[in-house]
Amino acid sequence: MQLIAYLIGAVAPAMLAMAYNDNCDGSLIPANKDDCLKAISNVDTSATYNDGSQFSEGECYLVYATNGSGDQPVSGQKIHDVAQAIVDNCDMQHGSFGTENCNSCHVTVNYRS
Repeated sequence: MQLIAYLIGAVAPAMLAMAYNDNCDGSLIPANKDDCLKAISNVDTSATYNDGSQFSEGECYLVYATNGSGDQPVSGQKIHDVAQAIVDNCDMQHGSFGTENCNSCHVTVNYRS
């Protein structure tokens, strides 16, 4: 029983370290929701993408990034779902949410001129 408690205690902090700090930060100008929905539709949900994949449209910047953690392949479905969550949950339709495949992997939606 003590071994199980030890393992849980050792694994739980490691799991917390893997969590990306989701946020609704971005430019002072809100992203255009219609453009963001178009950008999200540019993601092929059946494909696999790597670091730096962009799906921007109009005034909406949409990118998957790993912040120096290498390619870190992720499904298009995951990018689609995370980007949709940003648009649905952030007041100005911009932010960065983790994709859970590495500690710095994330999708960013933001305004672009």
